[in-house]
This record gives sequence, C-alpha cells and structure tokens, in this order.
Amino acid sequence: MRHKSKQDFSFLDMPSIVTFIVHGQIKRKRKLILTIDDIFGKGFIVKIKQTSESHRAGWLTTEAIAEGTDYLVAVGGDGTVNEVVNAHLDSGKNMEILIGIIPLGRGNDFVKSLGIQKNMKSLLKAVQNNSFTSVDVGWLTFYDANKMAINRYFINIADIGLGGLATQMIRTSPKYLGPNISYAWAIFKSLLNYKSQKVKITTPEWSYEGEIMSACMANGKYFGSGLCIAPDAKIDDGIAEIVLIGNVGIWDYLSKIPLLKKGKKINHPEVYYKKAMTCMIESQTQMPIDIDGEFVGYTPLKMVMKQKMVKILV
Repeated sequence: MRHKSKQDFSFLDMPSIVTFIVHGQIKRKRKLILTIDDIFGKGFIVKIKQTSESHRAGWLTTEAIAEGTDYLVAVGGDGTVNEVVNAHLDSGKNMEILIGIIPLGRGNDFVKSLGIQKNMKSLLKAVQNNSFTSVDVGWLTFYDANKMAINRYFINIADIGLGGLATQMIRTSPKYLGPNISYAWAIFKSLLNYKSQKVKITTPEWSYEGEIMSACMANGKYFGSGLCIAPDAKIDDGIAEIVLIGNVGIWDYLSKIPLLKKGKKINHPEVYYKKAMTCMIESQTQMPIDIDGEFVGYTPLKMVMKQKMVKILV
C-alpha cells in the first residue's frame, strides 16, 4: 500500500536533507551529480557521498544518518541498495527515514518489483509528496569462511548454491559485456562446474530433504538481471517465496530462460515453489550464499522474514 503525506517544513522553515549514496564506479558520474544538484538543489539541502574501497555504502549511510538526513537515496545496483538498507536498519535510529533508489547498477532487479525507473524527476516528486511503500526484508544468520556467525538483511533475494557461485564469477566478468550477458555467462559456467548438494530445509509448515542446485528465498520477483525466478513473491506480505532447483541439467535450465524472462513458472519435476516466513537450511558441505547480488558467506543459514520494515520512495 502506498502512503502519502505532505512534506513538513514547519520547523524553522529548514529544508529537508536528501543524501545520495553514489556508487563510486558509476559511469558519467560528474554529469549525474550535476543533474542531482540541478533537480534537487532548489528545494532541499543536497549531500552527495561517493563510495570507495575505504568508504562503502553502509559506512556512508551511517554517517548520513548521524548527520540528520531526512532522505537516503541509493544510487547504484542491488548491492548498493542492500548496504544502505542494512546500515539504516542496523542504526536503530529514525526508522521514518525514506529510502529512494536511482537504479544504475548491473542488475537493478529489486526495482523491477516496484516499477521504479531511472527518472530523477519522478524521484523528486516522490520526495516532495513523501510518497512511499513499506516493504519487507529477510533476516539471515549464516557463516563466513572461518565459521563465524554473521547476520545480514536482504531486501530482494537470497539464494544458496548455484546463485552464490554465479555471483562470485560475475565479479570477475568484463563490464563491457553488460548485465544480461554477464549473468547468463556466469550461470552457464556455474552449471558446468557446480554439483548438486544434499540439503535439509525445515520450516514450521513443510520440510524438504534432497539434492539441489539452488535454493532461492525471494522477497522480490527478479534476479540475474531480469529473470523472474519467483513470480508469486510479494514485497509486503511478510512471506518469502522459496524456489528449489533440484538436479536440473544445463540445457534444461537454458531452455527455460525465456519463461523466466516472461515471469512464467517452470514446469519441471525438479523445480519446486513453496512459501515460508522462516526456514533453516543445512547442507552436508558448505554452500555459497548470495544476498542481493553479492556473495556473503556459507551455509548453514536461518532466514526470518520481517514485514514492512523499510519505506521506499515510489
């Protein structure tokens, strides 16, 4: 559901602060910054923070919140959005801060479930009207390479197995290939090298035990640069769509890509669509985990969905 309330400038008539967290490797960055200043500079205090190796998006978000920002805008891909959301939720401060997105990354899959476009003026209108929708997040507990427990939120999709391996490969793929080819090539290479693993998945409503190539926990519908892996996923119902891919061969998978592009479910005896508010996934060997397009660690993991935790400008 979308909510609207007029912006309040009553406190000393001070303009609101809009902080843009900009991925440092975005192309034509200077032109982008000039456009931001031109569109937002007249009615708001604009702050632009650029990521670097030492100042990641999460760190910059924490800094912006401490400075009293009223709005946060993630400028980049799903990974940048994830870092901004995690830092915002971890801060425990001012949960009323609204988060905007300018999708300029490789995949930009989360915004596809919201219908957000690369339109700066639409974002300005959303800020002016405080127009937002409240979305869910998933809370994961998993392990790093040293078997130390880690907690992290995902806002779009978390998956284990094939997806985690593909994410690692994408990092090394040439950027000139573009997102669609990069993801397709990474998945193809992963299918050639990855072996299905035996897992045990436990939820309050159902359980699964068997070999899988991948298990997706979906809040949003899309991953892999436009593949609609979870057609029934809803971003505000407090439930994840769980998509299990069993022993599916490489040609089976590739032949189904057109269906995924169209948002159709795959009719295959080794593909299962389920739902859960919480789940526990255990595996015989450690399986890689991908959260919102970023490799983060390994199984075992526990997932808990948290309903309507983040307010996204629309």
